Amino acid sequence: MRILGAMLGGTISSYKVSGTVKLGTPSFARDYLLENFPSHGFIFPEFKTYSSEDATPELYRGALKQIITEAGRADFDGILITHGTDTCAFFAQLAARVLAGLNIPFVITGAMRSPDVDPDEAAGNLAFAVKCLEKGKTGVVFKNRAGEEQLYKAHLIMSPDIDGIYGEYSDGIEPEVKDYTEFLTREDLPKILTIPAVPGAIVPDEGFDRVLICCNHSGTASADLAAGIEFLTKKGIKCYMAPIPLQGAVYESRKILRDAGAIELPGMPIEGAWSEVLLG
Repeated sequence: MRILGAMLGGTISSYKVSGTVKLGTPSFARDYLLENFPSHGFIFPEFKTYSSEDATPELYRGALKQIITEAGRADFDGILITHGTDTCAFFAQLAARVLAGLNIPFVITGAMRSPDVDPDEAAGNLAFAVKCLEKGKTGVVFKNRAGEEQLYKAHLIMSPDIDGIYGEYSDGIEPEVKDYTEFLTREDLPKILTIPAVPGAIVPDEGFDRVLICCNHSGTASADLAAGIEFLTKKGIKCYMAPIPLQGAVYESRKILRDAGAIELPGMPIEGAWSEVLLG
C-alpha cells in the first residue's frame, strides 16, 4: 500500500518534561510506521503541527487542504492522520465531510499519553490504524473502555469522557458527499457562537456570524434565549441547534426555539453539528 502520513501533532508527537507534556516532532509515529510496516510505502510531507487544545478552524482547514493537495499529487491507497485527543472528534467530524470526496480511506489516531511515557499505547493505535487501512476502512482509532483498539466512525464520534474514552452517537446519519471548495478557499471562516445547554443561557449582541445551540434534544429554551434567537434570525444570522433525535416527541422548549427561527440539525452529535455550521 502507498499511504499518505499526515502528522498533525498532539500527545502522540509530544514528550514529557518535569510533569509537563510538550509538543515535539512526529518522530515516534513516523519511525514506528517505517520500521514495522516496511512493505508499505509511507510518504510523510511536512505539516504544521499543533496541540489539540490550541486547535482552531483555520488550523483544521489548513491541514485538510494540504491533505487534499498531497493526495492529488500521487496515487495513495490510504491516509493515516495523527491528531491530538482533546479536540480530535471535532477534527474527525470535519474530515468525514471534507475528505469524503477523495474516495480514499483515512484513519485518524493519536495517544492519550506521550510515547516516552507509554510507547505501547501509541504503537498499538498506529498498528491498528494501518490494519484498518489495509481493509479499506475509514474512521478514528483509539482504545475503548476494555483497553482494546477500536475503530470509531468519524461521522458519529463524540469527544472523550473524563477517562479519555470516545463514544459514538447512536442516532446518527451519514453526511452527504458535497463540494467544499468554498470552505477551502474563502478568505475568512465564520465565527461561531456556541451556546451550552445550561439554565438561563443568553445571547450576546455581536462578534459572531452563526449560532449553535447545544440543546441535548429538548431545546433548553429560556425566554431570553428564544427572544435572542428570534432577534438574530431577523437580522439574517443563522441559528442552529443540536443534537436533535431522529425519532420521538418534540419537547415544547425545542418547538419554541424552532418557532423563533433556530434550524434543527438532526442525526449528529454536537461535534458533527459544529462541522455542519462551519461548512454551511
